[in-house]
Amino acid sequence: MMSKMDEVLRKVLNDRDIFDTPYDKKTKVPIPKLFDTSDWKELEKLFHGGKKKEFTDKVDQRIREIENREQKNQGGGSRWRRLRIDELKQRSEWLKSAFDNKPNLLKQLFEYLDWYGLVKCKLPTMDQYGKVIERYDISIVEEYFIDKMKRSSSKDYETKALKKALEYVKVLFNSGVSREEIAYFVRKLNSLTKYWEVIE
Repeated sequence: MMSKMDEVLRKVLNDRDIFDTPYDKKTKVPIPKLFDTSDWKELEKLFHGGKKKEFTDKVDQRIREIENREQKNQGGGSRWRRLRIDELKQRSEWLKSAFDNKPNLLKQLFEYLDWYGLVKCKLPTMDQYGKVIERYDISIVEEYFIDKMKRSSSKDYETKALKKALEYVKVLFNSGVSREEIAYFVRKLNSLTKYWEVIE
């Protein structure tokens, strides 16, 4: 059974208002996910069933689909976009390699993530938020978040991400998790993008 912190971690990692695929400003099209929720679950079944060939074939097939769609829609796209697609290819290689070489880390990815691909955190740097959480009670923390949200009104996605982060902070406070633990968690939110790279 997951602890409250693990439960919240899982929710945060899968909250598209906080973590989502990068958006290509030039083409106005997000970078595709390597695996969306249903395909990711299917891949998980193949992993747990020990079906390495089917697992590898599914990963290879998905990369081919992405490459074909990119060629068709953007004719290769911008340099930035081509680099992101290359990163997706690299991640597909990590997945295949992890089947034998890092099965425990791959298992952890399946447990915590509802999808897999490139990821971007929509939150600002959270270090200062952690300091406030460490020192003050929840009412002051809430005021601090709200003040910061008002100031970032030009960045809609950031405001939305901060609202969600505040909700998760409240859940942890109400669950009796220590301030120090919550503060540490909040400080590390930006670096959770590394979670998708754990099998590198």
